[in-house]
Amino acid sequence: MNYKLHRVLAFISVTLACSVLAKPLTDLPDLTDTFVPLGDERPTLRHYVFKRSPLVEEIMGPLSRNVRQVSESARSFDVYKRMRVLLTLLRIHIGRSPSVEIFQFHNWDKTININQLFYTKPKTIWEVRRVLFAARSLGLRVRATGAGHSRSPLYVDEGNIMMDVRDLQRHDGPFMQLNPKTQERNFPTITAMTGVYEIELNEFMKKNNVTVLAQPLNDQETLGGMVAASTHGSTYDEPTWSGVVVEMRLLDSMGRFRKFTLEKHPLIMKAAICNLGMFGIMYDITFKVYPMITVKVVNSFVPLKDLIQNKAALKAQISQNFMNEISWFPFNQLTQEEEDYYKATGKAPSTWNAGNDLLWVRTINPVNESELIGKNLTGTLYLPSNGSLAGGTETGLLKARGSINLARQVPAVSYQRLVDAFPIILPPRWGVETSAAFMVNIDNDFDRPFRALNYLVDMAEKQIKENASTPINALLPRWFKNHNCFLCPGNEDITQPDDSGKTLVIDFLAPPAQYGFYPAAASFVNQFKGEKLRPHWGKRHDNINGIINIIKNVYGNLLTGFKTQKRLADIDPCDMFMNSYLLAIFGRSENCRTI
Repeated sequence: MNYKLHRVLAFISVTLACSVLAKPLTDLPDLTDTFVPLGDERPTLRHYVFKRSPLVEEIMGPLSRNVRQVSESARSFDVYKRMRVLLTLLRIHIGRSPSVEIFQFHNWDKTININQLFYTKPKTIWEVRRVLFAARSLGLRVRATGAGHSRSPLYVDEGNIMMDVRDLQRHDGPFMQLNPKTQERNFPTITAMTGVYEIELNEFMKKNNVTVLAQPLNDQETLGGMVAASTHGSTYDEPTWSGVVVEMRLLDSMGRFRKFTLEKHPLIMKAAICNLGMFGIMYDITFKVYPMITVKVVNSFVPLKDLIQNKAALKAQISQNFMNEISWFPFNQLTQEEEDYYKATGKAPSTWNAGNDLLWVRTINPVNESELIGKNLTGTLYLPSNGSLAGGTETGLLKARGSINLARQVPAVSYQRLVDAFPIILPPRWGVETSAAFMVNIDNDFDRPFRALNYLVDMAEKQIKENASTPINALLPRWFKNHNCFLCPGNEDITQPDDSGKTLVIDFLAPPAQYGFYPAAASFVNQFKGEKLRPHWGKRHDNINGIINIIKNVYGNLLTGFKTQKRLADIDPCDMFMNSYLLAIFGRSENCRTI
C-alpha cells in the first residue's frame, strides 16, 4: 500500500468522522440525568453515524465475505494486509495513546483463538473515547475484555478492536471506593472499576469490614466479566454478582459518558446488569455490600450414592446450608483388586460403580462470636493443584483419585472471613481444561436437579465401563437464587412448574480434546432442552447444534425486552459492541441512522 493511498484513506476517514446529524448528543429528554460531563468533551461533537465509503468497504470486505473460497492461510494473510492499512488509520485517529497493535488472541484455556485483531489497553476514560471515535469513523466493532477466562465466543470478531480494560483508571475517584448509606440506599455500596480483579476487591472489602454474599471458586475474575455474564456463585439464597449491582457508568458508542441507577432507571438496569458486552464499555460498577461475615468451612467426603443418588439427602444438603460446593471426579474410589485390574488391562473393572465414588462436599455457614472463642481465622486456602480442580500426579482414569487426595490436603474445618472462604482455586496463567455449563430451574421437590445430575453421572459411568475413558474430569453443580434481569441465566422470568425461584448450574470440566466431552454436553442439552435449559453465557456451548434456537426459545420476550431497553437508552444504535455470535441471537439494530 503506497503513501498516496494512505493519505487518501486518512482523508476519507476524517471526512466521515466530521459528518454529523442535527440531533445533539444529549437530546434524550427522558434520560438527561444519565449524561455525565467530561472536562475535555468536544463542544462541537454531534450524534453521527457514518456511511462507510466504498474504499473502506473494499478494505474490510475479506474480514467478513468469501472466507470459505480461499484457504485459511491465504484468507488470514489477506486479512492481515488489510488490517495493516486500517492500523495506520486507527493510529491517525487515536493519536499517541493508547497504543494499538495487531495481536493474535487466545483465551484462558485456548478454546477461543482469534487469528488477528486490534488490541488496545487504555488507561484513562479519554483514551477509551478516542478509541471509540476512531472505531466509529472506520466502521470497526469494539468489545471489552478482562481476564479472558470466558470459553464462549463473547470476544470481538477477527479484524476488529479488543479493548482490555484491566488498566483503566478512574478519573474522578479512587480505583475502589466504599460509599456510606444514603437516603436513597439504606445500605453501603462499593464503586469499583470494571477491570478490578476479585482478589483486589476481596482485600479492599476486608480492610473495610464488608462483604458480598456470593463469589466464584477462584478470585482471578474481573468485576466487569462477572457482571456482564451474570456468572459465579453457589449461595443458595443469594443471586450472582448481577443481583447486587445498583449503579453503572459506561461509555456508549458515541463516546458519551453515561450513568444508570437502579432507582431511576430500573428497566435499563434490568438490561445492563447482564449485558454480554452489548451495553458499551463499562467503566465503573456500584454494588451492594453487607457487614463482614465470619464463616465455618467444612470439607467432607461423601459417597455419591448417599447424596447425588439420594434426592431427599440432596435437597436437605443444598437447602439447609448457606453455601454448598460439590465436586465429583469420576473413577476416584477403587478397591485394591479393582486398581490392579485397571493397571494390568487398561480397562475399568465391571465391579466399579459411580455410586461408590466420593464427592468432595464443601459447606460454608456463618458463625456467631461465641463459636469463634479460641478459634484462629485463616486466610484464603487454595487447593494445591496448580490451578485445576482435577489435579495430582496420577494419569488416565486414576487422575480422579489424585484429585480427591489433593482435596484432602485442605483443612477439614476452618474459620475464615467470607471473602477469604469463597476462593479455593488459584488459576495458572493458562488453563488445561475447558468447561461447559448449563442451567436448569430447581423445583421445590428437587426432582429436576436429581435427574439432571444423575443423567451426567450415568453417562460418565457408561463411557468409563465401555471405553475406559471419561467424558468429564470434574462435575461441579452450583446453586443460586434467581433475580430480575433480562439476560441472566438465573432469571425470575424463566419459570417451570413448582418452581423454587432458584437455579442449578451444572459445570463439567475436561481438556478440550478429551474423548466424549462435547458429545456429553450435546446429549445433556438435548435431554433437558424441553425444560428451559439454557447455557452459562461464559462457558462452552456454541458448538452444540441448535443452541441459538434453544436460547431464543427459552429467553423469548426477554431478548426483545433487552433490545428495547438498549434502544431506548441509545447505547449503541449501529451495533458497534456486537459480534457475529450475538448478532445471530439478537439480530441487527433497526434504528441505525445513516448519513
